[in-house]
Amino acid sequence: MSLLEDVRRRDVAATHELLADGWSSRQLSRAVARGEIIRVRQGWYAAPDLPVPLQEAVRVGGQLTCAQAGRLLGLSVRNGPRVHVAVPLHASRLRRPDNARERLDPRDAVIHWVADGGRSRVIRDVLDVLVDMAYCQPLELTIAAVDSALRLGLTDKAAWLSRCRTMPRRLRRWLARVDRRAASITESLVRVRLQGLGIEPRLQVRIPGVGRVDLLVGTRLVVEVDGRAYHSDPQDFERDRTRDARLSIRGYRVLRFSYQQVMSRWGEVKGAILAALARGDHLG
Repeated sequence: MSLLEDVRRRDVAATHELLADGWSSRQLSRAVARGEIIRVRQGWYAAPDLPVPLQEAVRVGGQLTCAQAGRLLGLSVRNGPRVHVAVPLHASRLRRPDNARERLDPRDAVIHWVADGGRSRVIRDVLDVLVDMAYCQPLELTIAAVDSALRLGLTDKAAWLSRCRTMPRRLRRWLARVDRRAASITESLVRVRLQGLGIEPRLQVRIPGVGRVDLLVGTRLVVEVDGRAYHSDPQDFERDRTRDARLSIRGYRVLRFSYQQVMSRWGEVKGAILAALARGDHLG
C-alpha cells in the first residue's frame, strides 16, 4: 500500500496513525513537498484531490455539514458563502478554513456543536446533515433537501421521522411533510409554499397521452417548474410546448415557471397561481 492509499482509506490521516503504519516523518515531509499528499492541519494529512469544502472543514477542526455537505452528497440544496462545520462539544483551537495557522474568526465559518461525530472524519452522515440543516437553514430548503435524500435512497421516511421526534413541535409539523416524488428543489419549494397557503398540490401525476406533470392543483391546473439546469436544447423546448398543447386539448390549464422565478421572484409565481385558482382554472 502506498502512502497516498494509506491516507485515502481514512479520508484524513493523523501523523501518529501513519507512523504506526510504518511511515517515517521524513517520508511524510517528502510526500508533502512533492504534492503527493497535503497537510490540511497540523498533524493531519489528506489526498490532494479531497474536495475543498472537506479540506476547509478539517482545517477548522471538524466535519463538513449543512448545505455544503448536502451538495457533496447530491442533495437539492442552496449553498451559502461560509463553510458549515460540525465540531465536537469538547473541541478547542479551531482554525480558519483557509489557514490552519490562524485562529478561527466567527465570520469565516458557521460552527455546529455536536455530541456525535458519526462515521466519517470529513463529512457528517446524511441524517445528521439534514438535522443540522433543520436548525440552521430556512425550513423550506431543509424540506427540499430531505425530499431529495428520500428520492436518492440515501435514507427513508421512517428514519427521518424518527429523527424529527427529537425536534421542537414547530419544526416537526412541517418536516414530517416530506415527499420523495419531488424531482427538483423547485418542485419541493413550490409544493411547500402552496401548502403554506392552504393549497395541497399533487406531485408527479400521470396524465394519459401526456405523461407525468410536476404538480397538479385540483383536477385541472398543471404547474410545471424548471430545474436549475433547465434544458436549452431546441428539441427539449419543442417537447415542452407539445406537452402544453396536449394538456390544453385535454382541458388542462398549464402554468410554467422558471428556476429564477421560483427562487428569486416568488411573488410572480404566487400571484399567477392564485389568479388561476380565483378563476376556477383548477376545477374540472
